[in-house]
Amino acid sequence: MEADEHISYAMRNTEALERFISFNAPSELLDWSFLAIEFILLVGVVCAVLHAWRYYRRTGHLCGVFTLLGALIFGLLNDIVSYYTVESFWHGEFSVMLVFNRMPLYISVLLSTLLYHTCMTIRRYEFSRGIEALTVGFYTAVMYMIFDHLGPMLNWWIWDRGDPSNLPFLNAVPITSHFWLFAWTAIFAFFNRIVCWDWVEQGRSRGQIWAGVALFPLLTCIVGIAVFIPLNVLAEHGLYAWIATAYAVTFGLAGMIFVLQFKWPTMPRDRLLMIFPLVWAAGHLFIYIAKFDLYYSVNADGLSTEGLAVGNLIVAVVAIIAFTAITLVSHPVDVIVQSKEERR
Repeated sequence: MEADEHISYAMRNTEALERFISFNAPSELLDWSFLAIEFILLVGVVCAVLHAWRYYRRTGHLCGVFTLLGALIFGLLNDIVSYYTVESFWHGEFSVMLVFNRMPLYISVLLSTLLYHTCMTIRRYEFSRGIEALTVGFYTAVMYMIFDHLGPMLNWWIWDRGDPSNLPFLNAVPITSHFWLFAWTAIFAFFNRIVCWDWVEQGRSRGQIWAGVALFPLLTCIVGIAVFIPLNVLAEHGLYAWIATAYAVTFGLAGMIFVLQFKWPTMPRDRLLMIFPLVWAAGHLFIYIAKFDLYYSVNADGLSTEGLAVGNLIVAVVAIIAFTAITLVSHPVDVIVQSKEERR
């Protein structure tokens, strides 16, 4: 690659860079895994919309719809702003590209789809606001790890490994990526609980709730930026080990709190809410197995023969197991639910 070429092949497509939206035929994509992750997210979007509507029809409350809208606003706000403020990663080319070849269409619904399912799943435990927020952050971060350690090795996106803002790395993934996902989704879940659930139960006016849904995603970003200020200070002084330690301790405590506060949900198993998480885990597992040969071609720098950073296999396996386990225990079989009710 010439010295003046961009690190991302998508940013070298001058024609697509001139269009807000562009399309690529399946045969033009790098390989089948690009279509696979798009299909997995399509399943998630459909399930989220159907579940939000079904929840409204069943309960008469728009909590699910509000949660989905809030997550969509938050996801779009976060992604679009980041593409013009952060120059440390770039996506590859998928079937539909937006924002002058910077954002694949599936990415525009990725965060909102993940957040809807994790928020609605953890709501089943009826935790307090704080515990619910930490648990959603933990559950979503585990879910995202599966994706985060696979994407870079397949060129779904690429991190600039020479950018100090990405340090420290855990194989293919900056620790700050894990920290960001955990912290921001926990903050989102906290505000989402207040606006989309507590306000509804308190009988707040519809106008106030709609205003809250429109504004709390922005508040999430503001608070999230404030949370990252200490990490930025540590990075400026090269204290990357402290960043990794801070994340490990925070993430570990969140997981421990979930375990210590665990109780079987008393709600019946929600099969529609289970579809996407299980497809997510199974789909990624299939891709990991199909692309396992990449792990045999890693050089001393942790790069594949294509020059792409390979994810941490141990983290990916643990994340798949942990995420699947949390999903299943969050939807106990009916006999457990009935037994719980009888003990009451």
